Amino acid sequence: MSDQTNTYETKTITDILSELKVQVATGLSDEEVTKRRATYGLNEVKEKKQSLILLFLKHFWGLTAIMLEFTIVISFLLYKYADVYLIGGLMLFNAIIGFMQESKAAKTVQALKQSLQVLVRVLRNSEWQQVSGDQLVPGDIIRIRTGDFITADAKIIDGMAGADQSAISGESMLISKKEGDMLFSGSVIKNGECNAVVTATGVNTFFGKTIQLVQMAKPRLHMEEVVANIVKILFAIVLVFVGITIAFSLLRGGTFLFMLPLVLILLVTAVPVALPAMFTVSMAKGSQELAAKGILVSRLSATEDAATLTTLCIDKTGTLTQNRLFIHDIETAENFTADDVLRYGLLASVIANNDPVDMAFLQKVTENRTDTSGYRQISFTPFSAAAKRTEAIVQKNDKQFKVMKGAYNTIKDVCNLQQSKLDKTVDAWAAKGFKTMAVAVQRDDVITLAGIVALVDPPLSDSGKMITELKELGVTVKMLTGDALPIAREIGTQVGVGDDIVAAGLLREHAAASDSYSTIISHNGFAEVLPQDKFTIVKTLQQHQEITGMTGDGVNDAPALKQAEVGIAVKSATDAAKQAASVILLHEGLESIIKLITVGRTIHHRITNWVISKISKTLFTVVFVCGAYFITGQFVVSAFDMVLLLFIIDFVTLTLSTDIVIWSKKPESWNIKPMIKRGFLLGLFLIAEALIWLFIGKKYFEITDIDQLHTLGFATLFFASIFNIFVIRTPTRFYRQPISKSLLLAIIADVILACIIISLGLPGFKALPVIVTFSSLIYFAFCSLIINDWVKGKPHS
Repeated sequence: MSDQTNTYETKTITDILSELKVQVATGLSDEEVTKRRATYGLNEVKEKKQSLILLFLKHFWGLTAIMLEFTIVISFLLYKYADVYLIGGLMLFNAIIGFMQESKAAKTVQALKQSLQVLVRVLRNSEWQQVSGDQLVPGDIIRIRTGDFITADAKIIDGMAGADQSAISGESMLISKKEGDMLFSGSVIKNGECNAVVTATGVNTFFGKTIQLVQMAKPRLHMEEVVANIVKILFAIVLVFVGITIAFSLLRGGTFLFMLPLVLILLVTAVPVALPAMFTVSMAKGSQELAAKGILVSRLSATEDAATLTTLCIDKTGTLTQNRLFIHDIETAENFTADDVLRYGLLASVIANNDPVDMAFLQKVTENRTDTSGYRQISFTPFSAAAKRTEAIVQKNDKQFKVMKGAYNTIKDVCNLQQSKLDKTVDAWAAKGFKTMAVAVQRDDVITLAGIVALVDPPLSDSGKMITELKELGVTVKMLTGDALPIAREIGTQVGVGDDIVAAGLLREHAAASDSYSTIISHNGFAEVLPQDKFTIVKTLQQHQEITGMTGDGVNDAPALKQAEVGIAVKSATDAAKQAASVILLHEGLESIIKLITVGRTIHHRITNWVISKISKTLFTVVFVCGAYFITGQFVVSAFDMVLLLFIIDFVTLTLSTDIVIWSKKPESWNIKPMIKRGFLLGLFLIAEALIWLFIGKKYFEITDIDQLHTLGFATLFFASIFNIFVIRTPTRFYRQPISKSLLLAIIADVILACIIISLGLPGFKALPVIVTFSSLIYFAFCSLIINDWVKGKPHS
């Protein structure tokens, strides 16, 4: 809470009105409002927006992009302009795809924000008028009613109201506010009416300070780390074999200038030109699939991060629970029934106030079909901080009596009870985190306790199922809540999170001793947490290599939602929470999280397949070209051949983003070693098969012309690579796992195109006899689908 807010909490209304130079009867003048807006700005927290130009240009920065740009420079120096145009075009294509997807997601979030604008009743120039919430300035006199969303911190001048601050503090209980109390931005008024003076707007409000914490949060982008690691591996393969080949050539009397085409060819081979596009297309496809299920992804990488999610921090109020009070249990005093308790409790309520406690009585009376006919409420005295109870005069059959409800100890004192048989029940309920309300009736000046009810904010219907499924998927669940410890333990037990919930104070103590991580992982969750605690928990988990998710609905959840790799805002979330989150649920319930994880793991599997394909193909291409040079003293492919191959192979494998795969039952990880192992194994077999075919082509098809040799080299690299896709896309036999229609059609179209090019030729690309073309096709189909598919590993059942 800001220092300014603390100051206004302790100051009197008279002092505040004097300091803000405003009259309660007239409000501010338009002239004064203009001056103050110039001083304080709009009542909003400005987002740090990145320039669209910079957002586009960032796609041309990074290790992959720099390698591509270096290749373009070398091509230009060697006057290979076709290569310059082709590679530059591919880079531009990828940049446009990424920019369009990111812009679309940003516009969606902005539309959400605009749909949540609030109108406020404000007194200006002695007249009440409605203005947008962002137009308020300090000193404005505002009228607050039931259902209003508070957009600025304000001090109540007169009247009273029940404020729901769950979006700020996480507390689901209604907070009674009276004259002189502060109302904080982000609160919702559930009952009552009052006038108040605005004391803070924008970043100076409690809401604003929390949003600033959100802007400080920076999620880790694992995708960037993965891309960099893959590029380094591919580049290392090239450097090793280029170094060996250059040394070999120089020993034979060659020159470096003579070797420059080889450097260019292999550099092009190492560059995973389609990798960023593969990531982007896969994420976009996943986002579209999730949107159809009511899950909006506002940061593309969050979909893939969901696949590797290891720990999910779940907010209790409104996320695991319904954020509504219900009567869980009833205990009656002597000579009273449960229906009496419910009836008198309802009669001591005003439903129009929309008070959560009153609504709980109405719901239970309706559910139990308790008869309230013939009773008429004559007058009602609302809850006050002094009385701590509601009262009503009720008439039945021309007789009047009083009913009341309130905190147990308050009603007990009114009844002059020193001890009651219900004391033990109240203590037992308190241990479970239930809120106890007592009901009493007064007849002939005698006040009698009728009974007590236990109020709870129960779990959502799907919470228990979701927690179970998350655990089955290998995800650790931590519950974080601003509620009291007993309530947190009870809910944690009910939904299956566990009962090992501790107060956040313990976490803060251990944080000072730099032992917060062990504290976090050793408990099922934390109660009485502050926004900074949630933020710290997420960041601490990330520092220990946990891929962290966070669900929430309130302003108090926003910083942690922004920091987490997977920040999930539920449907009822505040604007701040939705803006901070990377995933927004558009439907009630949390089962959507399971869908998010399974779709994420599907995407991960597809990207992994592409990476294995790229590693095996890069190793195969580099060693084949170098090996052929050692054997023949000639390059068996030209630079143009390599760039053409890069285009028709790499971008056909983009359709792996649509392939049918089986998602993992446990969190995925970007462990590069297994991918390298599998890629190298397949690469080595491809090398041997390709060298054998080169020997067959030279000896039996009598291909000795250098131009035809280049075409044979192209055919060898193409057919070996295209059929390798069938091998790497599944760990089992290629025919056991269905293939997507789009991938199969892309492969068929690619093969037809390559056969035409190889058989008919292009300018600078000499044709091969048709028999050689189709012999190459059959040979590599057999090698990949029979031999390589068998050696890739034991099939999974």
